Amino acid sequence: MSENENKSKKFLKRPAKPQVPDSVKAKKASDGNPAWFLPVTLTLMIVGLLWIMVYYISQTLYPLGSGTPINLGAGNIMIGFGMMFVGFGFMTRWK
Repeated sequence: MSENENKSKKFLKRPAKPQVPDSVKAKKASDGNPAWFLPVTLTLMIVGLLWIMVYYISQTLYPLGSGTPINLGAGNIMIGFGMMFVGFGFMTRWK
């Protein structure tokens, strides 16, 4: 083998991975979501669904329909789906 071939083999070798301390491994394993994450996520999805259901079942009178001082009309659907979308967005961060 020539001298150039020996040099190229040295450059092609990958460096050894550094050893990770056990304390870091234990911390990575215990990383997860905060305690409030799941209740907030499920609450947003369920309340959004109930908001839309109440709007249709009450024939657009409630939650903020023609039976209340603030009449959003079809905006109630946007509020309900908005809450559900935020809940689903939280689910994408689930660990």
